[in-house]
Amino acid sequence: MSIEIRFVGGPADGRTYAIPDDAPPPLYLIPLAPSPGELFASSLEPSPIQKAEYEPLWQDGWLRRADDGAYLYQHRAAPPTPEERETLEQARREARAADERRDAETDEAWREIRKERPGFPADWRDLF
Repeated sequence: MSIEIRFVGGPADGRTYAIPDDAPPPLYLIPLAPSPGELFASSLEPSPIQKAEYEPLWQDGWLRRADDGAYLYQHRAAPPTPEERETLEQARREARAADERRDAETDEAWREIRKERPGFPADWRDLF
């Protein structure tokens, strides 16, 4: 007897597999094909095989199933590396600084408008 599992998200999104098991596994690993750059690299040592991890979706203490009865497995993304984490933090800092600059420019423009039209609210944020 086999059971069907369907993958949600990640590289195998939407694929359904029948596996010869009595119970669904707690974690399913799918090997990923290497990128073309890795295939044509001049390295003598092969790179390690990358795997996508999928874990079962749970609903009310039961494994979640699709309408056709297949067990649903959610892609579990790898945690970000320290370099990726630093890049994300840098992007957040830049976005925050851009928002602060934009707000300062808007505040300055609003002060100019208030000089010409004193009946307007004291702060442009009061318009919303």
